[in-house]
Amino acid sequence: MLTPMRILSEQGPMRVELSRWRGRLVVVKRLRGFSPTLSERLRREAEVVRKLEHPNIVPLLASEESALIYAYCSGVSLAEALESGPLRLRRSIKILNDTLSALAYAHMRGVIHCDVKPANILIKGEVSLLTDFGFAKDLGMTAITADQTMLGTPSYMAPEQFRGIRTDPRSDLYAAGAVLYHMLTGAPPYGSQTQVLRFLAGDDHVPLAPLPSEVAHLQPVLERALKRDPDERFESADDMRKALDVMSHT
Repeated sequence: MLTPMRILSEQGPMRVELSRWRGRLVVVKRLRGFSPTLSERLRREAEVVRKLEHPNIVPLLASEESALIYAYCSGVSLAEALESGPLRLRRSIKILNDTLSALAYAHMRGVIHCDVKPANILIKGEVSLLTDFGFAKDLGMTAITADQTMLGTPSYMAPEQFRGIRTDPRSDLYAAGAVLYHMLTGAPPYGSQTQVLRFLAGDDHVPLAPLPSEVAHLQPVLERALKRDPDERFESADDMRKALDVMSHT
């Protein structure tokens, strides 16, 4: 039996609650009211996450009608950690390594996250975990979202995803690069939402401020991850991890 304790967040008809279930704390993602589309999306999220068992992915414990029950991870989101400014280099690299490890595993199983961002990365001690596969694309399932539908968060969204293309795992690598930029500078790439949308719409004259001098050696990794053309990015999450490891030791 689920016993709600407090509301963690609410976005429209979706509520996230801290609850007690079978003697343990859990996080419940619950749909309030009736929505066939959102009910199906919640069901698909459960189907996707159920097949992902990895130390850097928050596990799904159970699903009930209109509710998903996730393990509770004590700690903070990366978004909360970034409220006080950029992170130290060593911590940034560890968080991104954990995130890329989770993405490499998911991609091998045909799952593209499609919404990698600080709010969806949880920091639990020295370990970071990827969560919220609500927008995820499982290449093995029939799509329930029409082509050309934009899902995601613009500041961390790859240009092709902005155009509605959700079938390329390298879109997640762009998002990982945007997260790295935010950790190292204290702000997402391209600044204001207006600037971000201009870039996503195809304006190559939108400037990307360079990294601070003390982390400038990571600029090549960052620039490759943030390439407009997916073919110019890293081929895989593992390739990006290797490049990050090499550049972080130069």
